[in-house]
Amino acid sequence: MLTITSDDATGVVEITVDGAIGRAEFDRVVTELERLLETHRQLNVVEVIRDFAGIDPALWWRNMAWSLGHIHRFARAAVVTDSGWIGPVARSVGALMPSEIRTFPMERIAEARRWAAERR
Repeated sequence: MLTITSDDATGVVEITVDGAIGRAEFDRVVTELERLLETHRQLNVVEVIRDFAGIDPALWWRNMAWSLGHIHRFARAAVVTDSGWIGPVARSVGALMPSEIRTFPMERIAEARRWAAERR
């Protein structure tokens, strides 16, 4: 399951992953991000990963292509998870990206939201 909430005024987006990611959910998230990018130069994201149970390989490639095409449109990303392997992967990928990426454990989700809401 993949859900998204957004704040139109600030351009802060929260995406939650909890299980497998399906096509309809993926398309809904991309549509919402594109809508927000029409009125915001950059977005800040909180990505809450409760459980990642996989993604269709075709969606994975679409996600990579979309993300690379919009890479400069994201200022900050707070990755919130207790999953042991996701934090190190996020930090590794973050070292190659122009956006600022920080990881937080679930118990610090409020801090992650505050950090993501700060404008760069």
